[in-house]
Amino acid sequence: LPPDAEELTDTFRNLVVGAPLDIALDRVRRQVGERRFALGVQLIAAHRDPITIAEAYSDLAEAAVVTLAEATEREFAATHGEIDGELIILALGRLGGRALTNASDLDLILLFDAPLDARSDGRKPLSATDYYNRLGSRIVTALSVPTAVGPLYVVDTRLRPQGSQGMLAVSLDAFDAYQRHEAWTWEHMALCRARPLTGSAETRAKVADAVRSILSVKRDAAKVRADAASMRLEMARHKPPSGPFDIKLGPGGLVDLEFAVHTLQLTTGLGLDPRLEVAIASLHEAGLLDEQVDPDLRLLSRILVTLRLVAPGCMEPAPQSWTLVASLCGHDSWNALMAAAD
Repeated sequence: LPPDAEELTDTFRNLVVGAPLDIALDRVRRQVGERRFALGVQLIAAHRDPITIAEAYSDLAEAAVVTLAEATEREFAATHGEIDGELIILALGRLGGRALTNASDLDLILLFDAPLDARSDGRKPLSATDYYNRLGSRIVTALSVPTAVGPLYVVDTRLRPQGSQGMLAVSLDAFDAYQRHEAWTWEHMALCRARPLTGSAETRAKVADAVRSILSVKRDAAKVRADAASMRLEMARHKPPSGPFDIKLGPGGLVDLEFAVHTLQLTTGLGLDPRLEVAIASLHEAGLLDEQVDPDLRLLSRILVTLRLVAPGCMEPAPQSWTLVASLCGHDSWNALMAAAD
C-alpha cells in the first residue's frame, strides 16, 4: 500500500523542487498515473479491501493537489510577488470524505485568508482578490489540463459561493458570511464533507473550525428535511441512475444514504465529520441511526469502488469477473452480493 498523503506529498515535492512548472506537471502526472495503476492492480488481484483502495486514491489526489498548488504558487510569485495571506483549497465530496474511486472528479472550493487591502510585492503587483483568483485559476488548470504525459483529474469548482457565476476564490470572511446568510440547504449538505487540504496547520484548523461553526447553526429541522427531499427528487429527474448497477444514484444507493446522513447532521449538529463512516458512528451512538447503516455504507462503497474499475459507466460486469467482485465485497457469490445490495 502506498504511503499516506503527508508522506506522498513530501515525495512529490522532492520530485518537482527546482523544476519549471511544465516539468513539474509531467512528473506529478507520471507518478499519479503509475500509482493509480498499481492501486487498480491491487484491487483486481484482491490484495486490498476496496475501502482501503478508496482511501489510497484520496491520499494520492491530496498529494497531487498540494504539490501542484505549491509549484504553481512559486511560479506565480516570480511575476506577481508574494502577499500577506494564504490560499486554502477545500475538498468536498468523495475527496473530502477520503472515499475516491479511480474515476472520481475532485470537488474543490478555493478560499483565501488575507487582508482585503493587501497587495503583492512583485513587479506586477495585485490586490488580494485578484491575486488569489488568478492563482486559483492557474492551480485548477495545473490539475486538469492534459499534458504530453496525459490528463490528471477533472476538477469541479461549482460548489463555490454563487456557483459558476461567482468568483473562483473568495475570502474566508466572505465565505463564512455567504454560508450563514445566503447559502441553500444543499450547499450546507455539501459542506458536511468539507476538508481543508492546503495552508498552514493553523489556517487549516481555522477553516475547519469555521466550517463546523456554520454546520452547527440551529436550523428549522422540518425545512431541512423538506429541502433535502425536494433536492433528491430534482436530482432523480435531472440525473437518473444510469442502470441497475448505478450504486451511487439508484434507489437506496449511496446518494440516498448520504442525503439521510447529511440531513441528520444539519438538524442535530451531531456527527460533524467529513468521513461518512465517522459521522454514522456518532449518529448511531446518539440513537439516530440503526446499526445496519454502517455495514450498508461499507457494502455500497466496496461495490462502487470495484465497479468503477471493472465495469465503467455503471454497466453490468462481465460474468468472468462476478466471483472477484463478490469476493471483494465480502460475499461468496454474485447472487449473494446482488441479494445483499437489493
